Amino acid sequence: MPDEISAKTRTEIAHQKGSRVSASQQIYATLRQQVIDLTLPPGTQLSKKKIASTFGVSETPVREALMLLEEEGLVDIFPQSRTEVAYIDVQSAREAHFLRRSVEVEIARSLCGKITETQLIDLRSIVQHQNAHLKTNDLAAFAEADSKFHRSMYEMANVDGLWDIIHARRAHLDRLRHLHLPTKGKACAIIKDHNAIIDAIKSGSPDAAEFAVREHIKGTVSATDEIRAHFPEYFN
Repeated sequence: MPDEISAKTRTEIAHQKGSRVSASQQIYATLRQQVIDLTLPPGTQLSKKKIASTFGVSETPVREALMLLEEEGLVDIFPQSRTEVAYIDVQSAREAHFLRRSVEVEIARSLCGKITETQLIDLRSIVQHQNAHLKTNDLAAFAEADSKFHRSMYEMANVDGLWDIIHARRAHLDRLRHLHLPTKGKACAIIKDHNAIIDAIKSGSPDAAEFAVREHIKGTVSATDEIRAHFPEYFN
């Protein structure tokens, strides 16, 4: 298991221990993020003993966390043998894309004629932050701002609970997105799409808003074959 687990999580672990989140949930959240951002690439073997030592816990919450990750298809557990990070599941990614597109199209349509000027300013501010992160080539911060942009729209439409449901289903899609983001021109296209979504919603045209969302969301999934060709080691 890569040394990055210890190096990148000690501060976070110390902070989390002061919260009411269970140990298994802390471990699950940390490992899940590292699987998604490919700090833990597919095929990596995970040692319960080493993870338990990193988090300063027994192996019981580690086992519970790994079972949660298995439910999402992010790790493969071979009883009495080994546990390893799963390869990217393209079908799961496509299903998550379908679900996300269906919900976000309706969100964009519903915001037409209802969104406030303050909310529009908030969305444009997030895009400005994305521009700033792109200029410094901070793709991690760029991706975080990207998630904030979309989550804000869920909140503005008063369906923020759906964000958590989709978040739980989109892990493989997010792995694809992580591989796709560094592609030349991709980040600029995201910013352009976000501005188009804002403009369409502001115009009050549900059809224009739907078109803008569909054009934006189709990007990564439509490039799956290209991503797979560049990173065959992440796929079965």
